[in-house]
Amino acid sequence: MHDLLHDPLIGVRTPAGVQRLSLPGLLAALSAGQVDGYTGLRAHQADPWHVFLVQLAASIQARRPTDALPTDATYWREGLLDLADGIPEAWQLVVEDVTKPAFMQHPYCPKASYKPCAYAPDELDVLFTSKSHDVKPAKVAPDDMEAWLYALMTRQTISPYGGGGGALNGVARMNSGYGSRPFVAWVRDLHTSKRFQDETNALCRLRGSIVNAPYGYSSDRAVVLTWTHPWNSQGHQFFLRQLEPWFIESARLIRLKRDEYQKGIFALQAGTKARQIGPKEPHKGDIGDPWIPITTEGAALTITSPGFTPARLCKLIFKDGISESKGLLMTSHLSDSNSWLVASVLTGGNCQTDGFYHIELPVPAKIKRSLSQETTRKTLAHLAQHLLNDAKDVQECLRIAFYVLAVEAAENELRKKQHTTTFAALNAIQELSRKKEKKKAFERIDLFSRETISALTRTWEQHYFPTLWRGADEDHETVRRNWQQRLVEAGQALLDEAATRLPLPTNRRWRALTQAESAWRGMLHKAGLPLPGRATTEPAETEEQTA
Repeated sequence: MHDLLHDPLIGVRTPAGVQRLSLPGLLAALSAGQVDGYTGLRAHQADPWHVFLVQLAASIQARRPTDALPTDATYWREGLLDLADGIPEAWQLVVEDVTKPAFMQHPYCPKASYKPCAYAPDELDVLFTSKSHDVKPAKVAPDDMEAWLYALMTRQTISPYGGGGGALNGVARMNSGYGSRPFVAWVRDLHTSKRFQDETNALCRLRGSIVNAPYGYSSDRAVVLTWTHPWNSQGHQFFLRQLEPWFIESARLIRLKRDEYQKGIFALQAGTKARQIGPKEPHKGDIGDPWIPITTEGAALTITSPGFTPARLCKLIFKDGISESKGLLMTSHLSDSNSWLVASVLTGGNCQTDGFYHIELPVPAKIKRSLSQETTRKTLAHLAQHLLNDAKDVQECLRIAFYVLAVEAAENELRKKQHTTTFAALNAIQELSRKKEKKKAFERIDLFSRETISALTRTWEQHYFPTLWRGADEDHETVRRNWQQRLVEAGQALLDEAATRLPLPTNRRWRALTQAESAWRGMLHKAGLPLPGRATTEPAETEEQTA
């Protein structure tokens, strides 16, 4: 029922318009370059779905090699059936005979205790939402089979630890159950079909090196679709030596059932005493997945909030703490053309979602060539770190200036209690934090300070990489001086804005703004940063001064 091998369940955008295709038809259309995008994917599902399709195609090509990716759906249909050991039910979303597998669903396990876990596709998805602020659960119709398809795929391939006393274990392709499964690759073309073709061909080339690596994968026909075999739920279902390199996980015991009363579909789930793929040690997610960066300590990289910051992207680009021989789609094989560093991750774990992060960073060909040469790469990496340090220093200078404003704003309340504040600004902050009288005024400005510094961060992050790329052609000292001046001017503009927005006491306004400006400039000088072009803070005159 709802057969992926024959039924057109997948909506795609093509040059001829929106169409619906079967899974073999989709692989054929991707191979022909006819798929521009998908109509039913949510943002966090896009990269897992892309990787799922590439793993399928590369595994079929390993068994049935051709000179070019076939555009005949029959080839892909036969290949998919071959991966499933000739079991057609393995590609059906709902199978009433529980002794047989269904798509991403193991045969029924008598030792497991199944309970209803979802009555709509978005309830089954990996997004955990406690208050439904961003993505509201149970809003997709329970008979939307395309949504069930994507929900099953994400649930089974990128799930972290899900609670239940260890019963809902995460996937093997992450450092731990509290980790995340990132997707990182150099991409020559962002077009859906072209990226599929490039990465499928890349995996076909990489297969031999992964089989020969110390992961223990089988070099012969082995298991690719892990849900086609029974799992007793008491231990690991497979070890790497039983699998092919591009195997697809199905980490949870789940079955979709038809609800005869509601005329829809619901999902049952059971816990397991161990993760599906073993052993738990020592690989820590280092199992040869070409999209996952591996640290020099031999563990899959875990990305946490706030996601792909410039600092983290620089570590990926310059392989700072990242293994150069693993995460093979991050290599510089695209050095002769413009390309993109594409990365995404859904962070969280233990029944919570911390955020979805995605970036498509354009990288000029000259930069890729620089990255392929060790000397120029190290030189550019030094510039990258200097630019990051400069941004951090300017943010710290601005933070101190705002703290001075907070001290001045709270001082009136302290004077009412006969507390004299003649100490330096930073000591005043420590003292003021113990005074209940200043709480509201200080916290109000502290909140404004954090919001403003976040605005400064967003501003410089937009310009960081274009500035860094200039280092491939221009003198690094010149690039850095221009960068520092740009940061300082942006910080000055934000400090000027504070003069009109902050709730400063009227009788101390001039003093507060002057002290903050003095602290700002003094900290810049101490950090070796240039001063702003001019002081633009214009304290408003008080009524008493005017008189």
